[in-house]
Amino acid sequence: MVFNRRNMKSMLLSIATILAVLVNTSAIASVQQSMQVDADTEEVKQIQDTSVTKRYGHWLFNGGFKDQAFSAVNPLYKISQGDQLLVQLWGGIDFQAQMTVDPQGNIFIPKVGPVRVSGVSNKKLNKVMLSSIKRVYKSNVSVYVSLVSNQQVKVFLSGMVNNPGLYKGQSADSILRFIDLAGGIRNDMGSYRNVQVKRANKVVQTIDLYQFLLQGIMPPLQLQDGDVIFVAGKNGEVTLEGEVGFEGRFELSGKSISLKHILAASVTHEKATHVTIISPLTAKLNQSKNTKLANRIVEAKQYDINAIDNINLPAGAMVKISSQVRANSISISLIGEHNSAQEMVLPWGASLADLLKTVEMTRLSNADAVQLFRQSVADRQYTMLQASLSSLEQTVLTARSNTKESAELRKAEADIILQWVAKARQVQPKGQVLLVAGFDASKIILQQGDKIVIPSKKNLVMIHGEVLFPTAVAYNNKFSIEDFVKQAGGATDDLDEFNVLVMQPNGSFINVNDLLSKNKAINPGDEIFVLAKPDLKGFQLAKDITELIYQVAMSAAVIIAL
Repeated sequence: MVFNRRNMKSMLLSIATILAVLVNTSAIASVQQSMQVDADTEEVKQIQDTSVTKRYGHWLFNGGFKDQAFSAVNPLYKISQGDQLLVQLWGGIDFQAQMTVDPQGNIFIPKVGPVRVSGVSNKKLNKVMLSSIKRVYKSNVSVYVSLVSNQQVKVFLSGMVNNPGLYKGQSADSILRFIDLAGGIRNDMGSYRNVQVKRANKVVQTIDLYQFLLQGIMPPLQLQDGDVIFVAGKNGEVTLEGEVGFEGRFELSGKSISLKHILAASVTHEKATHVTIISPLTAKLNQSKNTKLANRIVEAKQYDINAIDNINLPAGAMVKISSQVRANSISISLIGEHNSAQEMVLPWGASLADLLKTVEMTRLSNADAVQLFRQSVADRQYTMLQASLSSLEQTVLTARSNTKESAELRKAEADIILQWVAKARQVQPKGQVLLVAGFDASKIILQQGDKIVIPSKKNLVMIHGEVLFPTAVAYNNKFSIEDFVKQAGGATDDLDEFNVLVMQPNGSFINVNDLLSKNKAINPGDEIFVLAKPDLKGFQLAKDITELIYQVAMSAAVIIAL
């Protein structure tokens, strides 16, 4: 067989005929096999086990502070060595200059002398300057002084930060900027609740960053050259999971914390109804004359979420917030040809038969072709499809060749297959549950979010695939499949050389290769797919592609072609 792009296209389209025949066997077997679990290797989970790892406040240091220095005028800022002041005098003396506060904390005014400004708050600066100048000029002198820029300082970052070191900034900058410059607090060891500012080996300020996160409170602090920002090791933690805005670890400032406070900080969901507290206790296991052996045990208690006012949590506790409200009803989307509401509310556990009894059909409703779509089925179909595509990619990329000609063939095949895989990955399965003829609607239990489609009766037959003019043809009960194909210009080759599938209005596929010349093999609303038969010997990965086209066609009702 001569390998070319047209042969590949015909082969890919035609493989779908093989797929439809296997829908009720191989697909079901694959699902059952994938869902089996080896009980001997299953790990036993304990009540205190959790998978959450994030810490409350982990989002704080992501670069939002380090790129901006504090440049606003703070009335409470105290003038210090190195600050730049713009001094303007007029009246009895005319003077204007930008001056730097010297190491003694003074600025020097000509004909006045040194004026001490260190330690003076920004809002009192003009008053202090005027008072000093009036010691020389009793009257007819006005003063205006403004802070131009803060002192540049270098501050040490120490303790549990990601990048300890010496960092430069302005004296008015917040400690948040310096911690951000140091890469933030270490997630495994650092404390958000015990950040100390040390000066001359003494703690001058202790800051709880949770106050900043929860209340927007940041204590005023003016840094000086040589200050040390020390992030202490983290305290004990409480773990949160369930119906809360934040799932993760919440650090304590002491030995315990109020449950009500921690739930307010983590933003409890409105539907939360109960709180389960799992906390460690110390229990005596054995006692002898010389030794006392003790072990930590775990105790779980559950409370109504409205009865937690006086509950405190110890370090190491886990809090699970749950919603224990059982729904008594479900809502179902009802789409298509009917005169009923677009959304139907049914009792929990209602069946498809219960729903259909309430639907007001029209004369155009095709009640024999009801369709059911379910999101959980679509998710499962998507997962299986992606796994199969990944397996095919691996097979293509790791295949070996013994000759140069074989290698060239494999490369051509691989390029086409990888392009096809990229297209197939974009397919979104519909999640259709096929309701085959004779199904018992009373045994189809509906789930929340299901979509029920009532198709309309159609007097058309669609013809797709290897025909000259894919089109829709008015139904004629005297026509065979061959007759319908002729109405579309006929097949591109002898029809016996093709595989022919029919998709019925309920979404099911049937193979009609043995019914091509028989009348009444087609019903109104059917769709005919004319697909070329593949030459399996001419393509080394035909089997894998066959299985994948089957998955795509049956889960999304599409055929991915080149």
